[in-house]
Amino acid sequence: MSIKAGDQEAARGNSQLQVVVAGGAAIAKKSKREWQEFGLACLYMSPAILFLVAFTYIPFLRSVWLSLFVTTPQGATARFNGISYYSRIFNLDGSGRSEYLKSILTSLYFALLVVPLGIVFALGLAQLATLKVRAIGFFRTVFTSSIAISVASASVIWALIYSPTTRTTQWIIDLLHLNAASLLQHSGTALLAVAFVTTWTALGFNFIVTLAGIQAIPQELYESARLDGASGWKAFRYLTLPLLTPTLLFLIVINTIQSFQAFTQFNVLIGNEGPDGSTNVFVYSIFTAFWKDNRYGFASAMSVVLFLILLLLTFVQYRVLDRRVHYQ
Repeated sequence: MSIKAGDQEAARGNSQLQVVVAGGAAIAKKSKREWQEFGLACLYMSPAILFLVAFTYIPFLRSVWLSLFVTTPQGATARFNGISYYSRIFNLDGSGRSEYLKSILTSLYFALLVVPLGIVFALGLAQLATLKVRAIGFFRTVFTSSIAISVASASVIWALIYSPTTRTTQWIIDLLHLNAASLLQHSGTALLAVAFVTTWTALGFNFIVTLAGIQAIPQELYESARLDGASGWKAFRYLTLPLLTPTLLFLIVINTIQSFQAFTQFNVLIGNEGPDGSTNVFVYSIFTAFWKDNRYGFASAMSVVLFLILLLLTFVQYRVLDRRVHYQ
């Protein structure tokens, strides 16, 4: 009996060992398959990764390096400068030159003009585009038409509209009693005129994203709201807006970044710092320092500051606005 019991225990131990070995082999096989899939994924992603490294990360690290040096007209480092350029940008070096800090504030003011206006217009048009009326497809096409026009082309078109020779906007000049031949030539209206052009060019993208967000809301919710007596403005206020907050957060972040990076419209419409420096946004100051003054180290420091500003604004927007976002 004892021999038979010992044989049973030995058999049981062998079966457990076989289970452990089989489990280990299965885990090793699964791990090997996962590593193969990961390697294949990296192979497919390698062109995009190389592109990002070559044209994004390396230039950024190069800019950080150059921002710490005084450079020659050829772009070579000549003398270590520390954080002196950063102090000059924020007017902390005692020189009294505040034009760079002012350009940052001008960019912030420009973003405050463009972002809310663009989102409100897109939201209103998207709400209209959901109406079940005849030829609504035609109006949707009209609302999205600006997305097919580049910023440079749109700036040329609006430069002709703002031109004193066409006198298209002369009634606005007369209404405001401006002592200027064009809205772009007066310090009080130049930035507003460029902001309107920027809002118009971004309207197509904002409209498409907003309309997609509205159409993603289940129609059953609207039917339930109508049964409870909520329709029209109440349905929009208490149903559409809360469920659209993830889309609106996305648009706020993207539009803020784009407004701070806006350059083409300023270069085409104005071509300089604007009347009394009113349109000298931070990106145009970087352009002037790099391409006109050949101050590569200082322009690199300004680029790093712009990156940090956008990083900070994005972080603040997510921290503040994400609490009010209603995810389905």
